[in-house]
Amino acid sequence: MNREEFSEFYDKNIDKVFRFVYLRVDTTETAQDLTSLAFLKLWKRQDSEIFNPTAFLYRIARNQIIDFYREKSKKPLSLDKVGEIADFQVAQPTFSQKIELTLEMESIKKVLHNIKPVYADVIIWHYVDDLSSKEIAQILKKREGNIRVIIHRALKALKEQLEV
Repeated sequence: MNREEFSEFYDKNIDKVFRFVYLRVDTTETAQDLTSLAFLKLWKRQDSEIFNPTAFLYRIARNQIIDFYREKSKKPLSLDKVGEIADFQVAQPTFSQKIELTLEMESIKKVLHNIKPVYADVIIWHYVDDLSSKEIAQILKKREGNIRVIIHRALKALKEQLEV
């Protein structure tokens, strides 16, 4: 993927990946940092053969979230540093992103933090980002049937949290 193709891919996927990360972490700034790092890692891996860049990007973002919670005491990398390292400009959240992150998103975010992380991931991917079970299976490296079961269990857990 050359620089122009990567730029198009970035523009097409930045909102979805940011929303996925934002719903899993505590602040907008952390979500921006982790999203930028995910794209940076994808940019650095472009020399290897990647069959589904979107699935690979989500896997990277998910791993970034896991690493963030493991190393929460460490200082996050600033967006300015990421831009310098990657040699491209990191986009700031658009006005539409800011509108999407309203009080409703905050309440959804609170509920998602109360269920298993994998359940929260599949709910975001399937219902917010409109990914198919097949695409989620590629991200999680599981069979498609397993993903359908996880989605069902995730919805049950989400329903239980909403009834509390």
